[in-house]
Amino acid sequence: MRLPDPQRSRAVLLGFDTFTDPGLFDLPAVEHNIADLAEVLTSPWGTALPNNHCAKRVKDAPAGDLGDLTSIGTRLVAAAKEAEDLLLVYYAGHGLMGPDGELYLSLPGTCSEPDLVAWTGIPFALVRRTLANARADSRVLILDCCFSGQAIGAMATTTSVVAGQLEVAGACTLASSPANRPSNAPAGARHTAYTGELIDFLRHGTADAAELLTLQTIHEHLARALPSKGHPRPELRNTQTVGRLALARNRAHSGISDPDAMVREATRLERVGDSAGAVRWYREAAGAGRSDAMRELSRLQERDGDRASAEMWRHRAAESGDPAAMYELGVSSWHTGNLAQAERWLRKAAAAGLPEAAEDLEKLLRRRK
Repeated sequence: MRLPDPQRSRAVLLGFDTFTDPGLFDLPAVEHNIADLAEVLTSPWGTALPNNHCAKRVKDAPAGDLGDLTSIGTRLVAAAKEAEDLLLVYYAGHGLMGPDGELYLSLPGTCSEPDLVAWTGIPFALVRRTLANARADSRVLILDCCFSGQAIGAMATTTSVVAGQLEVAGACTLASSPANRPSNAPAGARHTAYTGELIDFLRHGTADAAELLTLQTIHEHLARALPSKGHPRPELRNTQTVGRLALARNRAHSGISDPDAMVREATRLERVGDSAGAVRWYREAAGAGRSDAMRELSRLQERDGDRASAEMWRHRAAESGDPAAMYELGVSSWHTGNLAQAERWLRKAAAAGLPEAAEDLEKLLRRRK
């Protein structure tokens, strides 16, 4: 887990709040999205980018100042050439589908008529290509839009195929909603739903997370918080290890950053009966890659009835190469009737040298025959 190097990173923030086409509703919250997200990215406790490394579309910007397709393309390409560590691109506005089935991001003058969308919007294919060709080690795309149609209080309403267009090698893509759901822009709110929750989390953090707020941690928080408030569940697509890159320091963190210390604290809290505290620190250590913490977290979650989360962490521990987790996953798969999976994990645990795994594997094979 780490923060990007501010001097070797760039951000381009795009958002449009007023539209000339009567079929595209104005989105006044987008202006605040851009300003407040820029504050986070340039703050000392956030990503700490120098102001001139964070280009943003200013309200009522004249042509040539990120207000038209040419100036946007010029700035995106320049940022892609300049960024060596992180390249972050953010967009908020209307997303529309063209007659070719491709996604287009709306500009103030975009026409919502299907045959004219491709002539008046930002082709997502160009953004995707720019990200794919960027020299930055980490490329982050944040889309706060949905992908077709219109609705009161929402940016758009109908189904889109955009999910299949978000794969950019070596990048992390965060989308505000699934392909078949609108992204909400509540009337009168300072921010759109997704960006508002994002900014609030980056500004305040949470006592349940580690010292740095990584992209994975951010998404997991948003995936819990937004549906609980009636908003769509956002999506995340990661490639390589970019999900462990952070965008801000956790301002609510207690100060424990060493995974060994996290495990010791979790063990101590469990011993004195503080199960919630133990779960918190096992989760922190698990997020830092400790397979033993993943196993212990799985055990406590299963005891508390959260079987889905328990199974997820058991899988992660096994996939990290932990023999004990492989054995536990094999046994649990056997108990639930998934004999093929049980055999696979018992074989792996046996190959890793666990004699009990070899014994159970032999019993399983005899029973399957």
